[in-house]
Amino acid sequence: MSVPGTWNSYYDWTNSGSYAHDTVTFNANGTFSDSQGGSGKWSSHDGQLLLQYDNSLHTAYEGSIVDSAIVGISSTFTGLSGSWYAIKSTASAKPSAEKTQKHSISGEPLK
Repeated sequence: MSVPGTWNSYYDWTNSGSYAHDTVTFNANGTFSDSQGGSGKWSSHDGQLLLQYDNSLHTAYEGSIVDSAIVGISSTFTGLSGSWYAIKSTASAKPSAEKTQKHSISGEPLK
């Protein structure tokens, strides 16, 4: 599966099983942006994806790419960790119950 394009990302910073949603656009030049205004750099090799936000927390997401899905873990340098998955926008999947998270996709506290 080619990574560049728009993906529906679901993340859970508390590992509670309650996922929030965001849209992430991966550009072919190795940069990405999300629908919450965050951005950074990404790379992919041997079916693995790593993306890191350009923010003070240096939020990082790592995941395994399988067909049109990515599943992985996330962390910040301040010790916040969670889980996430993404579905390429041409496919559709939603968690059964989306709940509000205390942190944005970049790991920063919501205001």
